[in-house]
Amino acid sequence: MHISAPPRTGSGALESAHALLESFIACGLRHLVLAPGSRSAPLAYAASALVESGKGVFEVHVRHDERAAAFTALGLSRAGELAAVGTTSGTATAHLLAAAMEAHHSGIPLVLLTADRPVELRGTGANQTTYQAELYAPFAAMSADLPAPGANEASETELRLAADTAARAASAALHAPGPVHLNLGFRDPLAATHPPERGAASTLRIAEHAVPEPRTGTPLTALPARTVIVAGDGYESGHRAATLAARLRLPLFAEPSSNARENADTLVPCYPEGIAQVMGKPGHALRPDAAIVFGHATLSRPVLRQLLGASDIEITLESDRLEWPDAPRNAARIVPLIDVENSTLTEEKPGFLEEWKQRGSDLEAQSRADLSPQAEAALAAWESCARDRSPLVLGASALIRDLERHAGESHARVHANRGLAGIDGTVSMATGIALAGRARTRVLLGDVSAIHDLTGFLIGPSEREPNLDIVIVDDNGGRIFSGLEHREAPRPVLERFFTTPHGIDLAAAIEGLGVQVERCSPGKLSERLSSPSQNARRRVFFVEIGSDLSGSGA
Repeated sequence: MHISAPPRTGSGALESAHALLESFIACGLRHLVLAPGSRSAPLAYAASALVESGKGVFEVHVRHDERAAAFTALGLSRAGELAAVGTTSGTATAHLLAAAMEAHHSGIPLVLLTADRPVELRGTGANQTTYQAELYAPFAAMSADLPAPGANEASETELRLAADTAARAASAALHAPGPVHLNLGFRDPLAATHPPERGAASTLRIAEHAVPEPRTGTPLTALPARTVIVAGDGYESGHRAATLAARLRLPLFAEPSSNARENADTLVPCYPEGIAQVMGKPGHALRPDAAIVFGHATLSRPVLRQLLGASDIEITLESDRLEWPDAPRNAARIVPLIDVENSTLTEEKPGFLEEWKQRGSDLEAQSRADLSPQAEAALAAWESCARDRSPLVLGASALIRDLERHAGESHARVHANRGLAGIDGTVSMATGIALAGRARTRVLLGDVSAIHDLTGFLIGPSEREPNLDIVIVDDNGGRIFSGLEHREAPRPVLERFFTTPHGIDLAAAIEGLGVQVERCSPGKLSERLSSPSQNARRRVFFVEIGSDLSGSGA
């Protein structure tokens, strides 16, 4: 495969950046999210030139904050469009780490491009110069430290190096999948010193990475009749979980971001409470003999500790990653891909699914009688997406656990940063997902999650606005901690160190960033989400809920 050689500009840095980006585009890169900076200027100039030259599949986005830029790129890649994030040198590079970690643990392709001083300035006290090579090494599928090309002209060898390294990085990101890091040495001048001129070399050859052949799944035969399906965070894995549960009539315990809640016939509501009841009684008729796990299950302690950690239950995991998700270290076998169409049970056990569903329904009815306003708002967001099949992004808050208990059937695509379950960058990631798609995207998050990504609300006037509804449920603090073991802490300790009430007018803070906010009650949220957007591509719906104990719930 060949790409055009960059024009000569009198800046070796700019020429190298041009070859690098054009190679990435040829290998599947669709978006570059840049944060402002001087050392990274060659990336900005090259990206601008490539967009102007008619690379219609390639789009550039600018964000003021590097962390917001990184999570925007993560959202774009999570939505299926390979994205890169580019920063200047120094402390700017540190702000990509959280998104790199999430990309690694979620298996999301992500390209990290950090500009750097040339090697002769490292370790000399030069301004904005630190140790950036291998900065994300534990999480990067590939790391490369590219030397700075010549000051006034990049040699053909240097251009080939840039183009080839980009092709290898794209291949590593897509096939791992996960983040890759290229540390780019740039020597002054960082901008063109004369109008572009075509050089002798008209094209550069780059390696075209092969797409792996579809894998053949392994059927699970002679499964115990009392088997349950656990669907953790995932997408394709969630569809396989739902299909297997429907085929074999098995109880399905599906996390909200598993994308497995597509068949209400096998979905068990309030399953964390049901597992806690059943597993606490040896010999209980609903106690499983086996569990099959799809995706990355992290949300519920009863699932992880009592079900998947039980020594008398045979655990099968579907995973093709070296770091397979088995926190209890209790799995009996790891299968790269389960053939759901040809898996079989040893025998039928009439009533096993129905009894599990009945238990879940009884628990659901009890909890619905005293449904919190936070859960009511969460369900309004879930059900609005289920109705029109619009993508839903879930932040790391107590709201996702409300949905775990109560959310019903949905065919809408659901996203969440469950690789590490971090609170960072939720608004920015949702923005990236919205920019990658055509349908209106919705994001549901708590007030603390919103505070952790205030810069994610800031989008410059020259940037494309995402088609995004942001639903914030503000109960003045981290409600999730009042549901963990910390709820037993003395009230002053619980408030100060865990639920951490913020006491600010968060809606006013967001409006101060130039985004219009509509305040509404939980009962009105569904109606407001269904209302026409009236030309506003980005809307914020603010649900304010008072609480007696700093977000412990009204």
